[in-house]
Amino acid sequence: MEPGAPPAPALTNPRFTLELEFVSSLANPYYLSHLAVTYPNLLGISQANDDDDDSASSPDAQAFAAYLAYLYSYWKTPEYSQFLTHPGPTLRALRLLQEDAFRRDIILPQVIEGLAGVNVPIDAPAAEAEDAGPTENQEEQNGTKT
Repeated sequence: MEPGAPPAPALTNPRFTLELEFVSSLANPYYLSHLAVTYPNLLGISQANDDDDDSASSPDAQAFAAYLAYLYSYWKTPEYSQFLTHPGPTLRALRLLQEDAFRRDIILPQVIEGLAGVNVPIDAPAAEAEDAGPTENQEEQNGTKT
């Protein structure tokens, strides 16, 4: 195996199992929050007392972003994704982690809540519209318009 190549997908390969465990944990939004709070330098998150924007381009943040890109490049393939317990959330997290803005925003509780599907606010006008019954457009789509 050449250096830098992904490990062969075998549960007996220690590097493969370590990376499988790590990418699988990314499916948990609360683990992403833990990473953001515990290792903000890896995600390019500025500390509150930082006045500059150098943290996003720090060597640690660049190296971690490159590692995430490396992981995503092969875990999204069927050969590797077959080993994921929760492929949808895992690959979604890996894809989102490719974005600088997401890596910076993951420290925000509302981002974590959105990923976890909790405390998603219900838009009051939309809720009132649902109580009023289907709209004319919805009736046309359902074929129930009279």
